[in-house]
Amino acid sequence: MARTTAPASPQFNPARYTRTVSRSHRRGSTRLRDVLLEAYTTLLGVGTILALAGGLVLALRNEVARALGSGAGGRRTIVAAEWTGLPDGAAVTVLLFAALAAVLTGARKLGPVAVTSAEGYWWLGLPVDRRPFLTGRLLRRGGMVWAAGAVLYLPVGVITDLQAAFAGQLAGAAVFGLAAVCALLLAAVGQSAVGQSAGNGQVGGPAGGNRPTAGNGIPAGPFGTAGALVLLALLSFLPRLAAAGEWWPAPAALVAVVGLGLWVQTRLERIPGRELIRGGGVSGHAGAALYLMDTNELGRAFAAAPGARTSRRARRWYAKGARTPFGALLRADATAFLRTPGLWGRPVLLLLLCVAVLLAAGQQPALMQLAVILLTIGAAVPAMGALARQTAITPGLDALLPLSPALVRLSRMTLPAAAMALWSAGFCTVLVLLGAGSPALIGLGALAGTGLGAAAVRGAYRPLPDWTVPPSDTVFGPVPTAQTGSLARGLDTILLAAVPLLLGLFLGYVPGALLLGQAVFSAGCVLLVMFSNPR
Repeated sequence: MARTTAPASPQFNPARYTRTVSRSHRRGSTRLRDVLLEAYTTLLGVGTILALAGGLVLALRNEVARALGSGAGGRRTIVAAEWTGLPDGAAVTVLLFAALAAVLTGARKLGPVAVTSAEGYWWLGLPVDRRPFLTGRLLRRGGMVWAAGAVLYLPVGVITDLQAAFAGQLAGAAVFGLAAVCALLLAAVGQSAVGQSAGNGQVGGPAGGNRPTAGNGIPAGPFGTAGALVLLALLSFLPRLAAAGEWWPAPAALVAVVGLGLWVQTRLERIPGRELIRGGGVSGHAGAALYLMDTNELGRAFAAAPGARTSRRARRWYAKGARTPFGALLRADATAFLRTPGLWGRPVLLLLLCVAVLLAAGQQPALMQLAVILLTIGAAVPAMGALARQTAITPGLDALLPLSPALVRLSRMTLPAAAMALWSAGFCTVLVLLGAGSPALIGLGALAGTGLGAAAVRGAYRPLPDWTVPPSDTVFGPVPTAQTGSLARGLDTILLAAVPLLLGLFLGYVPGALLLGQAVFSAGCVLLVMFSNPR
């Protein structure tokens, strides 16, 4: 008589069972003394960081209060046009909206609902309800996002909102944390929208479907993308209202979180298995890169999947060939660079964000505005090194080329340098229109962009952090000098290329010596990338 197999119980939760078994195993192999020692070390480190951060925040708050007090109007400012003033608090609202949009994009990359590869292939094929163990993961990520959002808002609120009491700042931080959770849940809605166009949602299920989705996972069309951005824009106004003492922003944000959470709960079954595994893979990749302090690997984890976009003109141009090996390599690098997905997205968004902040806070001291400009440049430069980060994975292929390493790197940085020169010149054009200084700043920005493009390639070819070297003992404790030295590659050339540009913005005009100095600094960045030792 054939033996029949009983179906699995729908109440079985494989994730809970695995966590229970793992917890019992860890309890048997962990000593109480080790746990107490780790807890003491963690609390001491967190307390030290909070003390240093609190002192810095209070110092910046005092500087802002002094700048907004009497006599502040006579100080030198970068943006000096009279028509650039926006309502008070607009800059902070723009920053909060940008942060919420970044949470939405990052959550979609990481997968707000995700499982590891092993869990996906073992669990998703079982005849059990997915929602119990997927809900727990989503709740844990939501709690982490709320805590991170609240902590990151506090310094911004304390520095920029001088009239709010500390209790109001805590309320604003809590509301911003809820708004960040809403961004996370919107990304989860986008994941379920992927499931509607991907078939039955099983591992290896069909990839067909008729409903297109945008690159961030939100359903394509005006309702999906525009609706999410409008909701985030409305939520970005709530934290400052809560900090001002209003009572209704907190319940409104909580209602939005509960409503989106219930909507996501009803759509968890629609997320395809391969999407859950993809999110878990990206999360693990990014987490390992952060743990090992490898920023290039972090960029590869968040990189968009290469598309198959081609054109007849590009194929004809590429098929013509070249007369020299360097010309062939330059043609190949140019083709790959121009086909890199999302190449201009981050630089253009950062430019618009920086301009909005300068417009809304145009009466701030020049040094503070220069710091905002420098941060924008530092955040935009790595985007131009996306292709170089991919080629840096296999340095052996560069060694096989019939060219010297200096010429190979020169080919790698030609297009990034041209793109950064265009971006920097456009940035300086906007600043000149806003009253930053003479039109000669545009030429200064174009020269600086050449060095910034070289900095993007230098950062892409930075060596891996060497964890075999022990940390150096200092008065502040052990410092991983080998790892920080690896992280500094790329940042050093960014500062080298940006210093003359920042000096020109501070002066408001461009002397001939400064223009010559910018050319020398940018040329030095290019030569440093070409002839520096990769190790």
